[in-house]
Amino acid sequence: MVKHGPLQYAPEAKHMRQLWLLAWPLIVSNISVPLLGLVDAAIMGHLDDARYLGAVALGATLLSFIYWAFGFLRMGTVGLTAQAHGAQDTQRLMQLLFMPGLLALSLIHISEPTRPY
Repeated sequence: MVKHGPLQYAPEAKHMRQLWLLAWPLIVSNISVPLLGLVDAAIMGHLDDARYLGAVALGATLLSFIYWAFGFLRMGTVGLTAQAHGAQDTQRLMQLLFMPGLLALSLIHISEPTRPY
């Protein structure tokens, strides 16, 4: 039986810097949606009627749901885009740029009849 010791890989400082340069925009974008609802609730909490706070909480919940429900467009293309970029396949990169965009525009068009105005 072979015993394995502790992990021997220690990332170099330049790799960690590259990782953080790639990761910080995603971290900020993932934090920003819940913070938006929190700030709105803090502001509305100072008003006289609790209905305002309830309306903001409902709106923040719906916005967060929509944001994460359509997160598949973002998360679904990240790996494919990285592979195409690594292979220097410009044609595939263009396809990966326009196909999710076309899908998003189609979903907006389909949802048009549900708008309140």
